Amino acid sequence: MSKEEDKELINDGLADDTVIEETDAAITQSQRMSATQVIILGLALIGAFLGVLDTSIVYTGTVKMAAQLHLNAGALSWVQVAYALTYAGLMLVGGKLGDIYGRKPLFIASLAIFGVGSLAVGAATNALVMISFRAVQGVGAAILAPNCLALLTDTFQGKARQRAIGYYASVIGAGAAVGLVIGGFFATFASWRVGFYMNGPIALIMVGIAARYLPSAKRQTGKIDWIGTILSVLAMTSISYGLDGSPWPIPTLLISAVLWIAFIASQGRVAHPTMPLEIFTDRERMASYVSSLLFSAAAIGFWFYTPQFMQGVLGLTPFMTALGMVPMAILLFIVAVKARTFVDRWRNSRVMIFGFVTVLLSLAELAVASRFANYWFLLLGTLGFAVGFALAFATLATSGLARIRPEISGAASGVYNTARQFGGALGLAIFAASTSSLTKIADVFGQAMLIGVGMTIVGLILVVTFIIPAEKAAK
Repeated sequence: MSKEEDKELINDGLADDTVIEETDAAITQSQRMSATQVIILGLALIGAFLGVLDTSIVYTGTVKMAAQLHLNAGALSWVQVAYALTYAGLMLVGGKLGDIYGRKPLFIASLAIFGVGSLAVGAATNALVMISFRAVQGVGAAILAPNCLALLTDTFQGKARQRAIGYYASVIGAGAAVGLVIGGFFATFASWRVGFYMNGPIALIMVGIAARYLPSAKRQTGKIDWIGTILSVLAMTSISYGLDGSPWPIPTLLISAVLWIAFIASQGRVAHPTMPLEIFTDRERMASYVSSLLFSAAAIGFWFYTPQFMQGVLGLTPFMTALGMVPMAILLFIVAVKARTFVDRWRNSRVMIFGFVTVLLSLAELAVASRFANYWFLLLGTLGFAVGFALAFATLATSGLARIRPEISGAASGVYNTARQFGGALGLAIFAASTSSLTKIADVFGQAMLIGVGMTIVGLILVVTFIIPAEKAAK
C-alpha cells in the first residue's frame, strides 16, 4: 500500500471520528434545557407537589386540628373528603380547559384559587369555614394538576419529555411523603395552620414567575362541552362521595353509574368532547390508567394507615412519626429522580414491573410487621415501598401519555390524574369496609396491607398482559 493511500485512510478515519464527535456533541447539546425550559419545569413540578402535599399534610395533624376547631369525627373526615371531592371531580374539566384556553391562564388562575383557599383554611375558626375552603383548595388543585403535566408534554420532546414526566411522578410521590413529615413537624412545634399558610406566598411568587415566563399559546378553536362538563363533574363527585362519606353509599354509587354511562355516551356525539374517546384507543395508555387506579388504591392504604400504626401501636408522637418517615421520603425522591436513567437502560415496562413487584413484597412485609411493635421491622417495609412506589409511579405516568396528540394532552393528563385520584378514594372505601369489624390498630394495618398486595397483583397482571406487548409493538 502506498504512502498516499495510507494518508488517505488516516484522513478518512479522522474525518469519521470528527463526525462522531460532532454528532455526540449535537445530541448532548439538544438534550440540554434552555433557561426558560428549566423555569417551566420548576413551575410544573412545584405546582404538582403542592396539590399532593395538601392531601397528606392533614394526616399527622388531625388530632390537634380537631381539638382546636372542636371537630367531631364526621366533621374531621369532611376536612379530607371536601378536598378529595373537588380535586377528583374537576380534573377532567381542568385538563380540557387548558387545551382550549391555554396552559398559562389556567395555571395562573388555579394557583390563585389554591393559594386563597389555603390561606382561608389556615385562618379557619370553625368547621364550616374549614371544610368550605378545603373544597376551594381542591378546585385549584384539580385545575393545576393536569395542566402541570400537560405543560411538560407541550414543552419537551422525546427523551427530554420522558425525563420531565419522570420528575413529575417523583414529586407526586415525594409530595405525599413530605406532607406527612411537614404536617407532623408543624403540629408538634408550631401549628397545623402553618402548613396551609405557607402555600399563600408560594402561590403568589409562582404566579409572578408564570406570568413572566410561561409562553402565551394561541387559543384553540375548540369549545367547552357544557353537557359533558356537567356530567363528568357530577359523575366523578358522586362516585367519590359514594365511596368516601355518603350516608347512602349504594344509591349514590348507582346514581354515579348512570351519570358515567350518560357522560361516556355523550362524548362520542360532540365535536369537542371533554374527554376525547381516542385517548382510550391505545392499549398501553388504557392499561396504565387502570393500573394507576389499582396502584393508587393500594398505596393510599400505606399512606393512611402507616402513621396511625406508628402513633397507635409504636406510641410515637406526631413529630416522631414524621421523623420516622424521613428516611422513606428521602429514598423515594432519590429513586424517582433516577427512574429515567433506569428506563433508558432497561425500558419503561421492565422498570414498571420491578416497581410493582417491590411494592407487592414490601406491603407483604408490612403485613407481617403489624404483628410486631418494632420500628426497625416497619422501616424495612417502608424503604422497600419507597423504591417500588417511585419506579412504578414514574413509569405509569409515561405510559399514560404515550403517543398522545398535543391538542388533547391536557385531557389525557386529566384522565391519568383522575384515575390516580379515584384510585385513592376507592382504596380508602375498600379498606374502611373490610376493616370495620376490627378494633385493634395493628389488625387494621395488617389487613389493609394484605388488601394492598391483592390490588398490586391485579395491576401487575395488567402491566404484563397489555403494557409490555403494546410497548414492543410501538418499537
